[in-house]
Amino acid sequence: MKIKYFDPKNSIVNFSNSLLKHFNVSQFNESIPAIDDILKGHKRVFVILFDGMGTALIENHLPKGALLKRNRIHTMTSTFPPTTVAATNGFLSGKFPIENGWLGWSQYFPEFDANVDLFSGRHNITKEPLMNGADIRKMLDYDDIMTLIKRQNPEMHVTSVWPSIKPNGAETIDVFFQMLDKEARVIGPKFVYGYWIQPDLDTHDYGVSHKAITKIIRDINKRVEQLSKSHANTLFLIIADHGLVDIEFIGEDDNKKLFNLLEHPFSNEPRAANFFVKDKKERAFKRLFNKEYGHHFILKSKEEILNEQWYGPGIPHPMIERFVGDFLAIATDRYSFDHTKDGQLVHNEMKAHHAGLTIDEMLIDIVALNK
Repeated sequence: MKIKYFDPKNSIVNFSNSLLKHFNVSQFNESIPAIDDILKGHKRVFVILFDGMGTALIENHLPKGALLKRNRIHTMTSTFPPTTVAATNGFLSGKFPIENGWLGWSQYFPEFDANVDLFSGRHNITKEPLMNGADIRKMLDYDDIMTLIKRQNPEMHVTSVWPSIKPNGAETIDVFFQMLDKEARVIGPKFVYGYWIQPDLDTHDYGVSHKAITKIIRDINKRVEQLSKSHANTLFLIIADHGLVDIEFIGEDDNKKLFNLLEHPFSNEPRAANFFVKDKKERAFKRLFNKEYGHHFILKSKEEILNEQWYGPGIPHPMIERFVGDFLAIATDRYSFDHTKDGQLVHNEMKAHHAGLTIDEMLIDIVALNK
């Protein structure tokens, strides 16, 4: 598999900063010149993010003349890791994961002696409620780009459209596009952000090549075409947060000698696994890990992760020191770590995942309609 490193000058975070620049908001990071040019003159802008719909899925599931293919104007990278927690918060904050603290799906909290899923506040393995999601957001708080754009442009209509993971969100894709259409009918300058959970949700279950994924992406293509044609005076920018690859799991029970060197189960992401190693066992862990898995993962120490700016440039968030372990294992092919519970893989039915370094996980197209 080909690998692709995240680009701190051409990523979803830089795309977000192009939006801030366009709406006269102070930038946190560099913008993307090609997107700056596309935005010029547009006072009505929609950004719609389809979770997991990276470059490879568009390429492999749509015919040559499809709308989302023929209107691709730019390709950028996700954040590192290329995963929803890091990438969507990177987009919404205009900051890299190192700056906002949203590094990955779950992080270790010593007060619970457990890994906590950041979006839900639940125990990563048992799914027991441990924290209030609002408390986590307060801990990792930021003003999102909608707030910043509205503050700078109080006369503008600025809002967001979500699935039912948010209050008053859409239960179905039909309702999601009806809500987008309603917002597009509002007269005057506007910025609208829309987020939809597919194709990521089903790609995890079916794998990247399944016909169910083809059906989902072709349906998205059709709906986006109808929406954009109905509102020719509005610029629609279609993006994703990351792509996915089919995976094969390595369970904790597959190498107890290695995993017994840990203080507690790995955190962050199965394909960007964060290891807290027992005292004075670091050399033994590094040696054994590289012997067993060095051909599937890049192993980096905490010092290397921070000094090499894997999570991006910028001033580290106060929670970074707490969240980043002694080592990080970054997937370079199909292999992925997984926890075990009662002798079984926790995610044994999952067919595809993300957060590694493969090109299919990292690359995202930007599609521009009515430009």
